[in-house]
Amino acid sequence: MASDNAFCPTTGVPEGCSLLVEGNVIFGGCNIESSNPLCSITAGAVAISKAISEGLTKMMAICFYSDTVMPYPNGALLDLIAEFNYGIDIIVASQKDYSIHKLHELLPIRRIHSEEA
Repeated sequence: MASDNAFCPTTGVPEGCSLLVEGNVIFGGCNIESSNPLCSITAGAVAISKAISEGLTKMMAICFYSDTVMPYPNGALLDLIAEFNYGIDIIVASQKDYSIHKLHELLPIRRIHSEEA
């Protein structure tokens, strides 16, 4: 499980992320914290970065997991996800519960940059 590799001395909350992209390829990521919050990286950012660096940008679904809390992604990460698939399924899960959302439910107002706008 991706959260097993988390480096989280600041919060003590290991988080993992699995990103499903085209071709049924899955990229995993874990949170990497630093004493400088500007240098910390979310589990989702790690998984998305891995996919993009491999040239796979058609994102189908993403799951955020932590043993103890429901690790909802922050606004900056949601905005990054929206660059690739505004209709993506987002799963947030812990050992005790889970919820499934569409991106627009978590990031309801967003300026979309397109040729039509």
